[in-house]
Amino acid sequence: MKATPMAGQNGFVLAVVLWSIAALTLITGGIMARINGTLEQAFQLRELAEQEQNIMATEQTLLYTLSAKHWNEAGVDLTPNPSPAMDTDLFARQERTESGPTLRFDGMAYRGIGNTSFAIQDAGATYSIMEPQRPEWLSTLASLGVEASDADQWLDQLNDYQDRDNLFMVSPHELRNLPIAVKYPAVTEVLIAMATTSIGTLANLNTSPPQILQLRHGLLAADAERVTENRSDHLITSVTQASSVYGVLFNGGLMASVWQPTGNVRIMLGDAQGRHTRWIAVKFTPNQNGHPWVIEYSHPVALPHRKQEPDQQDAFSPRFQTEAAPPATSWPPYPAFFPQQLSPD
Repeated sequence: MKATPMAGQNGFVLAVVLWSIAALTLITGGIMARINGTLEQAFQLRELAEQEQNIMATEQTLLYTLSAKHWNEAGVDLTPNPSPAMDTDLFARQERTESGPTLRFDGMAYRGIGNTSFAIQDAGATYSIMEPQRPEWLSTLASLGVEASDADQWLDQLNDYQDRDNLFMVSPHELRNLPIAVKYPAVTEVLIAMATTSIGTLANLNTSPPQILQLRHGLLAADAERVTENRSDHLITSVTQASSVYGVLFNGGLMASVWQPTGNVRIMLGDAQGRHTRWIAVKFTPNQNGHPWVIEYSHPVALPHRKQEPDQQDAFSPRFQTEAAPPATSWPPYPAFFPQQLSPD
């Protein structure tokens, strides 16, 4: 039986309809995928914005707290400041009371606002790479497992890097720019964590990294690690007390240590997953303009290599600008204590 022309037309119309439905389905699927992708990107951007906001809030709270609270041997005493009585002589010497909870300057990890984590390091109690002395440098790198010949070459590269037009390093992360860092990537990261580009190499039994305790007090590596791992429950005020608490003989005597954190502090910020990490070097020393602190550098941890043209202005040029806090008289009202979210990890 032959097909009628009408049946052929109906078949063609049905094919066109089916192809149109398939095309519309594909177009709709593509639009929905695009919308889902845009929504996902929007959620990620919102999460990133919230994280950056929490990091900034944590940074500002820390700056205020570190400038307004009393410092003890290990960091900042977080005990609330008592309100003085009406008949209190504000100019009389106050008897020191027992320290309360301490925000330590030894790199201990804390939880800040939201999902932010942070740590504070007394930079003056770390190893200074501004003008390292060869015997100390060789001894320090030997404790990190670097051969003497490589340690000597490393120091030469460091001096050459900084001697070029008297351009000192701004951040310890610039150690990655030295050619020998490719051979010793793990040691380079250890050096970055234990180094400062300002004045340092002062031993503080409450805040120094283990390598400084080895260098200044002649401790064995295992003893230095044990001291740094178990000092969170103590405020050490003398070598005699330290020897009694840790059962270790500290060489060097009283003059080998300082018993108060220096005014140079490094704040390390990031989220709980270790992303968005930022290092901030802050100097908490009075200056002629009345600023309570000066930020010497603030940068993400992942740094690009420094440009090598001497006249090229970049983030690590000699004309790198520091950031000063406003005078205390212009601060907005803010309570001088950290939020209740502050706690060790």
